[in-house]
Amino acid sequence: MQPLLRGLAVTAQQLREDRILEEAAVTGGDPQHLCAVFNITPETGLRYTRFFHPDPTDSDEVSGCNMETS
Repeated sequence: MQPLLRGLAVTAQQLREDRILEEAAVTGGDPQHLCAVFNITPETGLRYTRFFHPDPTDSDEVSGCNMETS
């Protein structure tokens, strides 16, 4: 994959995060679905879900950058 991405303005990690966010948007932010499809932990799935359904009482701001930890 590295040779295919060489010279592009994005990294493989950024492309993966974008794909997960797109899937979350299409499925309504279902964390269980994201975990199954992308093999991520439940905590990570919930972080992507919060991008679309933020908790107003949550003090942590969720952004589309560097969201994935697993």
